[in-house]
Amino acid sequence: MIRSYLRENRRKKVLIVASDTSDSIKLDWRKRCQSHGAFYVELEHTNKLNLARAVGLNNISAIGITDEGLAAEIIKLVRPGGEDNAKDQSV
Repeated sequence: MIRSYLRENRRKKVLIVASDTSDSIKLDWRKRCQSHGAFYVELEHTNKLNLARAVGLNNISAIGITDEGLAAEIIKLVRPGGEDNAKDQSV
């Protein structure tokens, strides 16, 4: 589902990845985000279990933010100066 989310024609896309996701998966998501114009956010202190609990699911390593308003606010939080200063779309 995340792959199709990244291919969607949305103005603001954010992918959040858990800290204990394998390096190869993180690299794959990072490349996909760059090619589809999505912001990549890698959590430093939140593992897959806690990320899944936060969104009411089980055993997930990444989530895509579908609400563009929420995506915009996340972008503002992770980038100094907000969305206007975010040229490199990975965090």
